[in-house]
Amino acid sequence: MLDDIVHMGPMLGLAGLMAGWVAEASSRAGGYGFLHDVAVGLAGSVVAGAAVWTVFSIDAGMPGMFGVGFAGAALAIAAQRMFWRAPLIAA
Repeated sequence: MLDDIVHMGPMLGLAGLMAGWVAEASSRAGGYGFLHDVAVGLAGSVVAGAAVWTVFSIDAGMPGMFGVGFAGAALAIAAQRMFWRAPLIAA
């Protein structure tokens, strides 16, 4: 079990960081901010990776875990943006 976490963790972390960076880079000015997007991406990546690992108990490998983590992070960021709007900044 510890061996799986050691292999799964870095890929999920990298996927969450990358998804947060992509979300911030592709958003318009006045969005949520880099740290907020990365934090939501990391949380979504870890939750999705843990859920897939717990439910399916498969050895997806490093590329598979990266894909699962990136998809989970993207879903978390999309859901957050759908339900919690960014504050409007007056010019």
